[in-house]
Amino acid sequence: MYAMKMVEADRDAALHASFTQEERLATGRHVHLQNNVLTFGCLVEGALDPGRLRHAFLTLQQRHESLRLVFPEQPNGTGGTAELRPPQDTSFHVEQVTSDAPDAGLRQAQALVAEAAAAPFDLATGPLVRLLCVRITPVLHLVGCVVDHIVVDGESCTVMAEELFRLYSADGPDATNLPSVRTQFPDFAHSERLHLQGRTLDTLLAYWRRKLDGVGAIPRSHLRDLATDDGRRPAPERRLLVRRAVIEEPRTTRLRDATRLRRATLTAVFAAALKDVVRQRRLSLGMTVEQAGDVAVMGSISNRHRRDIRHCVGYFATPCVLRTDLRDAPPFTEAVRRETGTLLGTLRHQEVPHALMTRELDPERYGVRHRDDPAAVPGYVNFDVSEAGAAWAFTDGALRVTMIRIPRDEVPRGGVRLLVRDEGARVVVELRTDASRFGPRWAEAFLADYMSLVETFTEQPVP
Repeated sequence: MYAMKMVEADRDAALHASFTQEERLATGRHVHLQNNVLTFGCLVEGALDPGRLRHAFLTLQQRHESLRLVFPEQPNGTGGTAELRPPQDTSFHVEQVTSDAPDAGLRQAQALVAEAAAAPFDLATGPLVRLLCVRITPVLHLVGCVVDHIVVDGESCTVMAEELFRLYSADGPDATNLPSVRTQFPDFAHSERLHLQGRTLDTLLAYWRRKLDGVGAIPRSHLRDLATDDGRRPAPERRLLVRRAVIEEPRTTRLRDATRLRRATLTAVFAAALKDVVRQRRLSLGMTVEQAGDVAVMGSISNRHRRDIRHCVGYFATPCVLRTDLRDAPPFTEAVRRETGTLLGTLRHQEVPHALMTRELDPERYGVRHRDDPAAVPGYVNFDVSEAGAAWAFTDGALRVTMIRIPRDEVPRGGVRLLVRDEGARVVVELRTDASRFGPRWAEAFLADYMSLVETFTEQPVP
């Protein structure tokens, strides 16, 4: 109904930043947060030629314009324009670990990539992507990529990993059988601005005006840990606390079966459980039934419903608000059904980036997540599901490449983040909190209640 027409941007004129990029540039250009950096690692088993990898890295940049974008500062301070630069290899580095033991060497290699992620990017001059080739043994390497979130999203990282090693293994760029890049990100950003205006924008915003009414573009969680919160502002030293739970076979199969039989999705089940635990926590803090049961959390959607951008690298994804009415304390299966409706409504209206809806409907919160003062950010809950089980792997002769995580101290901006990783045979639930606001006892009790709800859904008989 609101399909955006793709219009090619004029490369001889000033390129527009997207609405999402513009929010970061206008409110947090010089603020370095780990939340604004994406990393991924590729564990390479077999002999690896760093020179050949360097060439593949340059070719990857040539293929995807988003990896060559920079954002010069403007005299008026708006920063809404972008420029394309030629491919660069100044951010390609070859490193060597000191340990002879593969396990210890891998941990050192991951730490080197995390260290590279801690160094700020200069958005005005770039480059905004770094590639580290870390030698662990002669036949074991970690290739770590660090890229500023302003030019890529999570799905782009998988595209980059796959294409980097296809380019590495091919005799030439034309021998890779890579899908054609039908749309570059500058074209998407240009088309977005042409599309989201006038009646189209008004119609799309009408949905979000209803969904945000009373909660705003960054909904407050209204949660606190009585053991660490005495009513004062959060302590300035933000610290990451992580607690994990794992669903393994045969419970994984039972959970998938229960979800399928109720015509739901795992995302709906996990989101509904999160909201019901938030509701219960709010009640225990003295909120009324009406206040506690109107639950909204921050989520993320890929915004890749267009076929022509599925293989593109760029910042297409957008935060979103997921709001569900649980004021009548419904049975959990009913909460899942309502959450399914919430998710479907969000997907139907994902064309409006969160930055634009915030600017238009809740301007006081525009850019607050990017600002330098953590206390200015309202406490909120962030929810994400990733399908790690579908992560890319590559094999070519004696070379085998698998994607692995790079552990980093990424403290949730809103204080609480629930991340669910679907790894196929198992599902990992990770609760991340800012330990200065939500301590170990709070996190462990919260996660225990959460997993109990998920287990209840799994064990309930299907009508």
